[in-house]
Amino acid sequence: MSYQKIHTMKILPCNAIKKLDAYTIEYDNISSVDLMEQAARAITDVVIHRWQKEIPIVVFAGPGNNGGDALAVARMLIQKGYKVETFLFNIKGHLSPDCQLNKELLEAVDGVIFTEVNKSFNAPQLTENCLIIDGLFGTGLKDPLNGGFASVVKYINEAPATVVSIDIPSGLSGDEGLYDNSMWNNMVHADLTLSLQLPKLAFLFPENEEIIGEWQLIDIGLSRKGIEQIETNYFLVEEEDIRAAIIPRKKFSNKGDFGHALLIAGSYGMAGASILSARACLRSGIGRLTIHAPICNNDILQITVPEAMVEQDVGEYC
Repeated sequence: MSYQKIHTMKILPCNAIKKLDAYTIEYDNISSVDLMEQAARAITDVVIHRWQKEIPIVVFAGPGNNGGDALAVARMLIQKGYKVETFLFNIKGHLSPDCQLNKELLEAVDGVIFTEVNKSFNAPQLTENCLIIDGLFGTGLKDPLNGGFASVVKYINEAPATVVSIDIPSGLSGDEGLYDNSMWNNMVHADLTLSLQLPKLAFLFPENEEIIGEWQLIDIGLSRKGIEQIETNYFLVEEEDIRAAIIPRKKFSNKGDFGHALLIAGSYGMAGASILSARACLRSGIGRLTIHAPICNNDILQITVPEAMVEQDVGEYC
């Protein structure tokens, strides 16, 4: 009997994502600016499909490439007829090259409402009808947010508006769970996180759920070959991956062709454990199932899981 390999989705650590970007730029013959443009176009498409033009949008952009993505999204949304107000936080007076270019492209758009924040920040009025796009920081952030950026994040979190984060909520590590509750207020609490190409490991920690909100993968055209070649210890197995690996059964097969499992479960007052695990075992496709259980579980198992054979333990209760 042959088994089909399960093709699971890779989860790359943040340092590997940086390598994937570099691999794509080098081997797929695309510039970093064009790659940023592809990402912005994919993000813009999601916004257009979810929100009407009547909703006011406020973009918060940081000085790095995550901010460059946000500035490009702001430009594209304005060109699509959305009313967008953009704030670029350039506290140290230095932008990444691609962020700088997208700043210039945004400033050249007719009707743009754009503020570059160098010192003081005159916060806009944010209502429940507003949409906030968080592009302050991405996976490249090394240290917790503090000072002025922490104040901006606090302002975003206290606003009644809907928040969409680009790639990852600003302030959250892409590789870790929220191990320090004191940092809770120094991270943007998103309603929707648009993850670029692949999920982040941080998405799978339960303590991060209220920070990340709903998350959605968007394809930005990173190299498929690069994804295959970069090694990782983390994978995401989804239902379609398992379905693809299910072996079709022949017309004249019988239960003896699909293995015999022994399940040891249950005790007095806990027959449910053996019932539920037995049903799960049968649902997984096992041909024959024997449940080894205490005598007190015998009758309920015979009634509720008639497909299984029951082997009684010498003990009455466990």
